[in-house]
Amino acid sequence: MTSQDDIIHQEILQAALRLYRKSGPTKVTMDNVATATGRSRSSLYYYFKNRDEIFQAVLDRIAEDVAAEIRIAVTAAVNLNDKLYAYCSTKMKTTAEWKRVFNAMDQSMSDDEISKHTKLMDALHKKLIYMEQGILIEAMSQAGLPPDRSISNAELEMLAFIISSAVRGIRREVYDHNDPHDPKAAATLLSGMVAKWLQS
Repeated sequence: MTSQDDIIHQEILQAALRLYRKSGPTKVTMDNVATATGRSRSSLYYYFKNRDEIFQAVLDRIAEDVAAEIRIAVTAAVNLNDKLYAYCSTKMKTTAEWKRVFNAMDQSMSDDEISKHTKLMDALHKKLIYMEQGILIEAMSQAGLPPDRSISNAELEMLAFIISSAVRGIRREVYDHNDPHDPKAAATLLSGMVAKWLQS
């Protein structure tokens, strides 16, 4: 696509997301999206085959935006401990923000619609895990380890899995189940433990 096509493509996705927040994705039609963008319905078909393809593109964009925000925070951090903490804190923040959006969508859907939506959310979840663990593996593999310290790719993958799973668990317990623990303190302890283990 040309740069102008890219702009229009993103405008369509942004308009669709606004509609999803209000009515839920299952109730948004191609006509709705066309009206929201000020374009004809036929013009939308140049970019997307149907409304399901628009919704999938919105989810892909969300995954890319979340991963990009995390990557920026991790890259900006100086040392391994700070990079791991940047991942933990940014992940918890972005997840909390998007969870509110998805909860708002669910409130406007029937049980059958929620079931279909849940399957798509599971796919988004898996994509995010893959992207985020890649960021973690990159950060850990580039850390300055002691000369006599070696770590295999399998160990790096396991560590990335442990960290990302722990962060999701912390966020869920604190924000969804009102656990009184301080999430920042938990993120600090987790990142410090992993950095110390890697660099000892």
